[in-house]
Amino acid sequence: MFDLRSDTVTKPSKEIIESAITAELGDDEYIEDPTVNKLEEHCAELLNFEKGLFVSSGLMGNQISLLIHNEPGTEVITPHDSHIKNYEHGAAAFLSRVQFRDAQHIDGVIDLDYVEKLILKSKVHKPQIKTVSIENTHLASGGSIVSFDSIKSLSSKIKEYELKLHVDGARVWHAILEDNNNKNYGDYCDSLTFCFSKALGAPIGSMLLGSKEFIKEAREYRKKLGGGMRQVGVIASMANTALENRESILEDHTKAKKVYEFLSQNFNKRKIESIVYKGTNMIFLNVNEKEDPNKLIKIFHDNSINAGLIGEKSVRLVFHKDIHKEEIDEISKKLIHSSSEF
Repeated sequence: MFDLRSDTVTKPSKEIIESAITAELGDDEYIEDPTVNKLEEHCAELLNFEKGLFVSSGLMGNQISLLIHNEPGTEVITPHDSHIKNYEHGAAAFLSRVQFRDAQHIDGVIDLDYVEKLILKSKVHKPQIKTVSIENTHLASGGSIVSFDSIKSLSSKIKEYELKLHVDGARVWHAILEDNNNKNYGDYCDSLTFCFSKALGAPIGSMLLGSKEFIKEAREYRKKLGGGMRQVGVIASMANTALENRESILEDHTKAKKVYEFLSQNFNKRKIESIVYKGTNMIFLNVNEKEDPNKLIKIFHDNSINAGLIGEKSVRLVFHKDIHKEEIDEISKKLIHSSSEF
C-alpha cells in the first residue's frame, strides 16, 4: 500500500531513532534539557528569531500565538480556508475567544488593499483587529508557496497599524527551499510555528519562534495547556536529526512533479475537473460537481493507494520520504488505472 494521505504518516528512519538513544537529557520543565535547549537556539538562529520553544504540535504553537497576540473579543485576519481557522477543532474560539475575519487571497497571498480596508473598518460596530495569520505553504491552495517578498510587503503594511503577524509554517521548509532559501522570517514576523513531523520525518513535535518576551509568555501558556514535558531531549534529538536532513524535501517535490506530469496527460477528464500542482509535495484532484470524491478514494484504495479528502470535492496526494523515487512509475500507473475506473 502506498500511503499518500499526508506527510504525517512517515516512520522515523534508523538514523532518527538512533539519535534518541544517545541524546543528552535533562528536565525541560526547569529548562535543563541540553538537547532541547540547543534545538530551540538552533531553530531561532536559522529563521532569525530571538528565541524558540519546543511544543508538542503545530496546533499548540498556533494557539499559544493567538493567546499572546490577542485579547478576548478581538479579531484575526486570515485566509478563509486556512488551517488555523478550519482544522484546529475550534481551539481559537475555545481558548483565545477570538473570531476570524476572512481575507481575500490568491494561493495564500493576502490582498494588501483588502486587508487595509478591513483594518480601517474595525471601529464602532466591528471587533478590533489584532493579528494577521498566514499559512506557508498554503494547504488549501494545493501546497502553494507564499513568497518571502509578499510576506515582507504584508508585514510592512500591517505594522503601520500595529498589528501582529503570525505564520503557520507547518510546511515552511518547503517554501524556504524553493524560494531562494529566504528564511529570515524573524525580521518581519512576530511568531512562527513549523512542524518536525510533516515532511521532515520526525515522529513528534513542532517549534514556536518569537521574541524573548513572547517565548517567555509562551512557556507559561504551554504549561497551562499541559504541554510541559520532562526529558524532552529524546524527542528533540529526533527532531534535530530530521531538520538537518531537510534538503531531502526537494526530492519529494520532484516525485510529486513527475506524477503530476504523467497524470495531466492521462487522467479521466470526464469526471476529474482539474489536477492542481503548485510546486511542492502535493497534488489535488478536483472532481466534477456531480461526482463523489470518496468513490475515487475507495478506487485508489482498492488499487493499493491511500489518498485523502480535502474540502468537499478534492482528493489529495502527498509525497514524502517514505515514497521512494523508484516507486513513482508504479504509483503513476495505478493512479491512471484508478482514474479510468472512476
